[in-house]
Parts: sequence; structure tokens; C-alpha cells
Amino acid sequence: MYQEFETKTSYRYLKEVIRSLKEPICILGGWAIFFHVNKKFEKVQGRPYLGSRDIDIGFHLDKNANTDKMKSSSLAISLSILQNKLKFKSISFRLLKEIHTETEEEIRKGEIISSHLIFPMYIDLLVDFIPEKFKDVFGFQPIDEPLLRYVFQDTKFRTELKEFNKKLWLPNIDLLLATKINALKLRDKEHKKIKDICDIFALLWYSNEIPVNLRKGVRKFISLNDIKKIILTINNEDYEKASIQLSHNIKEIKEVIDILIEK
Repeated sequence: MYQEFETKTSYRYLKEVIRSLKEPICILGGWAIFFHVNKKFEKVQGRPYLGSRDIDIGFHLDKNANTDKMKSSSLAISLSILQNKLKFKSISFRLLKEIHTETEEEIRKGEIISSHLIFPMYIDLLVDFIPEKFKDVFGFQPIDEPLLRYVFQDTKFRTELKEFNKKLWLPNIDLLLATKINALKLRDKEHKKIKDICDIFALLWYSNEIPVNLRKGVRKFISLNDIKKIILTINNEDYEKASIQLSHNIKEIKEVIDILIEK
């Protein structure tokens, strides 16, 4: 699904980003799942869990924040570090650094490289709320993830760990599962959908939580009816492709994911 070079490069920059930003740093998406499941997955399968091509970082903003508050927010401080210190360039709500797939070095401005030799290393910045004047302050419209607010509101909805000598916050597994289920219904790219299926299975099977308890936890954030509608969009071909990535048979993956929709 993802080439080793892509996930290796993403992990390398994940370390650099974490070491550069002020803690605590909220990690979402594929790398959050990696930190939750990799230890158990690697013990069972003898290889690391699937990484991620992109880096997703979450931020809290007060929904009524004024211009001054936004300018002094952790998002504004982090954005400045990523752009000015680490030299990521802004592309709408994303930050981009282009990497040469053969030399593994950053492509300099003005350098002409064939497109097939360019790996776009993206950082996505997500917020829990979008204040009214956000675009005036930051110059772009962000991705909002309303469920992210729980991570910042209450310690019971997050897992804290130390990684690369920095304090990280990860959404708890049931909350992370909810974000992945929600993401699944919006996917228009096949590889993203397959990765979501893999991640949902991995959180159910390779985390330290019991699947039936996670089923109960997820329903705090998404109704059973909505979960059913989303899970039923997964077809046999999707399960087959996920099976290749996970080294589990199709029946096993489907049975584990179907735990989410059992009464």
C-alpha cells in the first residue's frame, strides 16, 4: 500500500517535528495508531505495523477565540516553527516538503526533478473548533475534527506517552476508532480506505483494549446506526486488499470489525 521509503521518510520527519514543537503535542491519524498498536503487532508478526505517509497534528482553539488569542495560540506558534525553522511550505491547510526518492534529500527551491522521483511529505494541521476569524489570521481554512475536543477537555480521553524526549497526547483508542470510522465514509481514494480498514482492525485486535469494550466506547461518539452504515460500505474486495496488508485472512478481519455492529 505504502512504499517503505514513504513511511520511513514520514517517520524521520515525525521525529524532527516532535523534537521541534512545544509539548504536549497531539498526534492523530496513522502515527497515533502506530504508537497504540505497534508493540503488540510487531511481537506477533515480527514486523512493524503499517506506518503513515502523512503527519497529522491536532490543536485546540476556543470557538470564540478572537484574533489576538489565535495569534498567540499553540497552533500559531507551531505553524511558525514548521514554516520558518523546518522550512515546510504552506499549501492551503497542509504543509509540504518535497523529498527526492533516490537521494532521500529535500528538493531545493527551483530544482527541476521528474515528478515520479518526488515524494510529497505532508503535515496536516487539525483543529477542534474553527473560530470566526480563523482565515483572516492564518490565511487558510483548516480541517476540523470535532471529536478532537475530547482529547483537550479531559484526561480520560487521551493517552500520554514520552516519545523522542517529548510528551505526546494520543486520542484514546475508542476515540481514535471513532475518528477512523468517520473518515472511512468520506474516502474517495482507494488506498486511504484500505488503510482505514487496516487501522480499525489493528485498534480492535492489537491494542491493549478488549474489542467488546471498544465497541461500547465508540458508541459514545457515533450511533450504532451510523456505525452500521459506514461498516457496511466495506466490500469483499476491500477486505481482500486489507488482508494482504495485515497478514490476516478475510474472514478474521471481517469478524473482528463486525464486533463494532453487534448488539
